[in-house]
Amino acid sequence: MFTRFTYLRPFRRPLPGLLCLILLTVALTGRPAQAQTTSWHAEYFNNRNLSGSPVFSRFEDRIFHDWGAGSPDPAVQVDDFSARWNGTITLNQGGVWRFVATTDDGMRVFINNSPIIDVWYDSQVHTVTTDVYLAAGSYPVRVEYYEAGGGAIAQFSWSLATTINAWKGEYFNNRSLSNQPVLVRDDANINFEWGTGSPAPGIEPPDDFSVRWTRTVQFAPGTYRFTVTTDDGVRLWVNNQLVIDNWVDQPITTKTADIALSGAVPMRMEYYDARENATARLSWTAVSTTAPPTTPAMPTAVNWDAAYYNNFSLDGSPVMTRIDPQIHFTWGSSSPQPNLVNANNFSVRWSKTLNFSPGTYTFKTTVEGGSRLWVNGQLLIDQWNPQYKVVESAANITLPGGAVPVIMEFRKDYGLAQAWLEWFGAGGQPASGTAPAPTTPALSGNTAVMTGARYLSLRSGPGVEYEAIAYLSNGEVVTLLGRDPFSIWIQVRRADGKEGWVSGRYLTSNVPYSTLPVINVN
Repeated sequence: MFTRFTYLRPFRRPLPGLLCLILLTVALTGRPAQAQTTSWHAEYFNNRNLSGSPVFSRFEDRIFHDWGAGSPDPAVQVDDFSARWNGTITLNQGGVWRFVATTDDGMRVFINNSPIIDVWYDSQVHTVTTDVYLAAGSYPVRVEYYEAGGGAIAQFSWSLATTINAWKGEYFNNRSLSNQPVLVRDDANINFEWGTGSPAPGIEPPDDFSVRWTRTVQFAPGTYRFTVTTDDGVRLWVNNQLVIDNWVDQPITTKTADIALSGAVPMRMEYYDARENATARLSWTAVSTTAPPTTPAMPTAVNWDAAYYNNFSLDGSPVMTRIDPQIHFTWGSSSPQPNLVNANNFSVRWSKTLNFSPGTYTFKTTVEGGSRLWVNGQLLIDQWNPQYKVVESAANITLPGGAVPVIMEFRKDYGLAQAWLEWFGAGGQPASGTAPAPTTPALSGNTAVMTGARYLSLRSGPGVEYEAIAYLSNGEVVTLLGRDPFSIWIQVRRADGKEGWVSGRYLTSNVPYSTLPVINVN
């Protein structure tokens, strides 16, 4: 009986099974590099420091939790708990892999017992990324987390790092841009006619998917008309304003909006496809323009020659050289390149020769650490003694025009690290220097003190999706400027004049938030 079964089995309609195997092989080999994990062994503790025996444990297929004001399990208390996940990830391709941690409050990530992310302090929800070069193979990974109070979020993911030169396209396998994207890629333009197909066969479904594109574009002063053509829903933000909102199922539809712009403008377009045809197009044209300013303008693109050293003083040979498209880094407590550059006790030198029109320019550095800036052979800014807070420095220089060498050096011993450089056309005499240090007067008027975390991100808009532009330190006093409609996000001004948005739950305010004016950003 057994022999007869094994003899007859090959003749029982083998073609469909063989065809499925061929199609599966094609689908898998056509996919980009991916990482896989078996399962995570999760342990939960009723304290913040992972001490003692876990009160609850289980296996989880991913680390993507938003418990809100709740807890992972009735055995785990709502606040003051911690968690540890252990798993193994398998990388099918060597290269630079991007690891992403979203947390409220603290999180640490280890690969092969080496730390790659360390934000182990009370904080509002925020996202930290780090890029690590890893060869193909399997790696043990440990993720540690603690919750202090309020909301509880612990999320961790990874993907092959993608260099973005134009539009950053984040593709989701649902209509609502929720969870982690299944694909991130560099899209030259938003001009897609997918029809009944998929944006990425084998990765993205042909229906019920969504995309978010983001980019910063330089505009000459003027009014511009933006045109979107989609099937189905679309939302478009230009300069942080929601200018088109057509988030509905629809056949191919075109919408336009006019807006006055100047300089570097952040843009975001969100799109979803429901069924059948999929179309997403964006374009813009100048309606009217204003004569450009007479002062010189900042070059739009720079590729800096960067040399990174594992010491405090740029000594010896660099451990890493690379091209940095701009000097605009907020590393925090992380390394510029884990596994290569130290997270503490490192230094960097950026250099480039740039072409300037004749005129007077203002150069500005925003640094937490130590920095020096040379322009045309002149030491323009000298803050080489490290500062353990964010310090803005600015100076003017008149350039004759033509090729100008620019060198910026930075160093960090411990704490947080930030290095920004920008310049723009100026006029008159130098009027800028080191920004005054924040003061801590007694609360009066519309003021508040930051008390809810060691460091708090100051963001460009009311939400975690906006860029972190600076930090507040614990005990720092700020002026209250306004609020969002729900009094969740508060616009504040630091003592040095820097303005931004923070979560109100991390402030102790002198006045009720409801008395502040509502400021609509989108």
